Amino acid sequence: MSVLLVTIIGVLAFVQGSAVGVYESPDVQRNQPIADRAGTYLVENYSVDGTRNLIRYNTSGGINASLNADTDLSGLKEKAGLDVATERRVNPRVNVTVVNASSLKAGTRDPAVDDHDQRLAWGPDVADRDNVATTSRVVKLTNATGQCDPVCWLVVRVW
Repeated sequence: MSVLLVTIIGVLAFVQGSAVGVYESPDVQRNQPIADRAGTYLVENYSVDGTRNLIRYNTSGGINASLNADTDLSGLKEKAGLDVATERRVNPRVNVTVVNASSLKAGTRDPAVDDHDQRLAWGPDVADRDNVATTSRVVKLTNATGQCDPVCWLVVRVW
C-alpha cells in the first residue's frame, strides 16, 4: 500500500510541474535564472557590511554611481556572470529598477525618484516587451531621503 501511495504522489508531483512549464515561454524559463543571479549579485555587492538588504546608494562605489556609469549594464552582466552568448544565443538585455513601496501599493511599478529628480532605473526600457523574466529583492537605500518608506523593491528584468 505504501509503495502505491509513493508512486501516486510521485506521478502527481511530476505531472503538476510539467503542466506549469507548458504555459511559460521558453524565453522566460531560460532567462529566469539570469534575472535571479543579477538580483543576488546586486544585493550582495552593494549591501552595507553587517546589514541585510541595506543598499549603498549615493556613496563611493554605490549602486547609483556604478550603474549610471554603465549605460548598457555590460559591466553588471560581466561581473554577475550573465554573459551567456553562444553562436545561437545573444547576451540578455537587463533592466534594473528601484520601486518604492508606495508605488507598489498603488498598483504600479514606476521607478522611485531620488532627491535630484533622477529616476532609479538603469538599462534599456522594458515597455511593450513580451516574455520578460523578473526577480525582486526587498531593499532599503542609504543616502536617499524620502525613499524606501518603509522599503523599496529592487526589480531586475531580463529578456
